[in-house]
Amino acid sequence: MFTSTFEKILDAYNDGYRYIISKGGTRSGKTYAVLQLLDLILHKEKPRVITTVSHSHPHLVGGAIRDYDNILMAQGIIPDNIRTKNPYVYSYGQSIHEFIGFDKPGKALGAARDILYVNEGNKMNWDVVHQLIQRTKETIFIDYNPANKFWVDQQGLSQRSDAIVLTSTFRDNYDNLTDGQIEDLKEAKRKANEEKARGIYGYWSNWWSVYGEGQEGQVEGAIYTNWSLGQFDDTLPYGYGLDFGSRDPDAFIKVAVNRQEKKIYCKQLIYKTGNSTEQLSSLINQNYESGKLIVADSAGTRTITDLKGRGLNIIAVEKGAGSILDGIKLLQGYDIIIDPTSQDLINEISSYIWLDKKGEIPIDSNNHLLDALRYYATTVIKAKPTFKGHRVL
Repeated sequence: MFTSTFEKILDAYNDGYRYIISKGGTRSGKTYAVLQLLDLILHKEKPRVITTVSHSHPHLVGGAIRDYDNILMAQGIIPDNIRTKNPYVYSYGQSIHEFIGFDKPGKALGAARDILYVNEGNKMNWDVVHQLIQRTKETIFIDYNPANKFWVDQQGLSQRSDAIVLTSTFRDNYDNLTDGQIEDLKEAKRKANEEKARGIYGYWSNWWSVYGEGQEGQVEGAIYTNWSLGQFDDTLPYGYGLDFGSRDPDAFIKVAVNRQEKKIYCKQLIYKTGNSTEQLSSLINQNYESGKLIVADSAGTRTITDLKGRGLNIIAVEKGAGSILDGIKLLQGYDIIIDPTSQDLINEISSYIWLDKKGEIPIDSNNHLLDALRYYATTVIKAKPTFKGHRVL
């Protein structure tokens, strides 16, 4: 039985795209559909060498290989009659379909192939995939759950003129779902709607976005799941956070804290590398209400002094308020509302993860606006109702 997911992939193949990128939610049948098409290609077209890869051998055995065996058995073919194991290689006359788990770049060095299928690409290293792509003559299939941005976007594959991005959901595979699977999906949607009604983007909102709707969500292990998009509330008292960069960008953010309602509003203003102190001062003044408080990275003592000399009301974050872990825990207790124009901030908060969740160690990268937010917000949250002339709700 062919699903609408299969039909989309088949049309893309017939249209001659080199990169057929299939992102989708759980139970959308994207893996099964690609394997169905590969089986048809092996049986109906000229001899081919097809390689299906994933991040590990056990993952293939429990996933793609099991699905492929089911496809063969539905045709009356006994898999063991046409394959070898370790490695798994299925032979059809002069054509072969091999399944290989790749863990290290060196393993990708090998003979060329005609067609490549990268299963759950977001779990594979770009170094490995790049090696495989360079040795692939024809079509490259890639599928994934869009839990986070990864090399398919970062390396520009999805933007190529010879690429097509297809989106599928469980609705494309509805007839093949059990009643229990459908009920599980309905329950997930209900919980996501409850979070939406409360104005937050939590676990279920993210889960439903990725696995229900096949849309991009937050990376697994995200530190902040308590955020949503919304307009900045200019009726609240506000100030600014500033994180200094050298090779990294200078990050300047507008922040308002409502302690009574446990809400933080934020809007990205500056995200730019290569600024001198004079240039940074000029940029800030273009985005700054004179006299408002700026709380900055305490490591930039000299720059703070220079900016203060240029008329800015700027202080260094105190060490107690600037503790990364304490600040994260404090901010996790608030609803964080991000202005929709703040794309770099949205990218940071979507990909900010625990390096070691058990040890509570966050990854120290791509967090410049988040650091600036934390400097100001934690300072104000811990402050007395009147803080150096700055009114706090």
